[in-house]
Amino acid sequence: MLPLSGIRVLDLSRVLAGPYCCSLLGEMGAGVIKVERPGVGDENRKWGKLWQGRSLDFMNVNRNKRGITINLSQAEGQEIVRRLAARSDVLVESFIPGTLEKYGLGYETLGSLNPRLVYCSISAFGDRGPLRQKPGYDGSIQAFSGLMDMTGEADGGPVRSGASVVDMGTGIAAYGAVVTALLARQATGKGQKVTASLLQTALAFLGSHAASSRMTGYRPARAGAGVSHIVPYGAFTTSDSHVVTGALNQQSWRRLCEVLGCEELCTDPRFSEIGDRVANRKALDAILNAVFARRTTAEWVAIFDEAGLVISPVNTLEQVLTHPQVSANGMMVGVEHRCGPLDLVGAPMSFAQWDTKPRSAPPDLGQHTDEILASIGYAAADIEALKAGGVV
Repeated sequence: MLPLSGIRVLDLSRVLAGPYCCSLLGEMGAGVIKVERPGVGDENRKWGKLWQGRSLDFMNVNRNKRGITINLSQAEGQEIVRRLAARSDVLVESFIPGTLEKYGLGYETLGSLNPRLVYCSISAFGDRGPLRQKPGYDGSIQAFSGLMDMTGEADGGPVRSGASVVDMGTGIAAYGAVVTALLARQATGKGQKVTASLLQTALAFLGSHAASSRMTGYRPARAGAGVSHIVPYGAFTTSDSHVVTGALNQQSWRRLCEVLGCEELCTDPRFSEIGDRVANRKALDAILNAVFARRTTAEWVAIFDEAGLVISPVNTLEQVLTHPQVSANGMMVGVEHRCGPLDLVGAPMSFAQWDTKPRSAPPDLGQHTDEILASIGYAAADIEALKAGGVV
């Protein structure tokens, strides 16, 4: 028995954050139904690299689900959602705030129909405030939140993170909110509405940078692969690639100098204390890059590991995904798809008692429409009529 076995989830979300939340719920045992637009589907089905004509971007966040298509703009489609919501424990949606209320599918309506329902709304800017109805994606929120302003090379422009960290982080936040509300329901017997947003996630990721800005007016400078307030810390060029290392305190600074054979740097007044090193970052980075260029990445990693100092090669995706450490932690998982074996990224948590590998492949568009409708009382003739009317 997985921890969420028996929990029914209705996934009305699209793209990344909401679908990722629901795939994690499914990974933990919940039964998830994904709702998409007839003939169109989630736009993420068209994005990124394709495998057997199917988007891997879509499939990675939509495993463990059955799929149905419903036209929410039609009254018959809205009735189908109400029937599904009446028997669901969780509903996750990512429409612009206020949209589902226009269809009679907001929390007030569905919560009165099913008081035990946990209704999770995910949006770009949150469901309150002057920008509540403004659309947004990962990149635009990285820009709005200040994340992009502090990311990039010191002499360059703002840079977006290569991965959709705000979208995926919001999916994890929403998963935590849903599970917390389900836990509270055990005590109260009642569901509730919970919210998550890309903006809230991005601001949470700012961490102490936000507090420092608010309290002192601090604005972190762009520091490339490093950070603005710790030097040395960042990527250094070896004879064949790059490594990332740093010294977070005086003791590790002295040990770093010893391992590099540059003990004289410890007594150089430009680099004595961390404030001195921050002020003279360019000079120190130039010296360290010249030293690192004397050996290969593998040689430096072996030397640092022997000394107990932190270091990492800058891996390509191919290198990291075939690394035994990734395999040992079960982060690349396989699932059988109708087109063949499919490798996806595993859940970012593990449990001693439960195996959280994917339980089913992501659905093709509308793959389970007939069986889902039949399970909530629609006869075969009714289903055909809904299809003929463009409802499903």
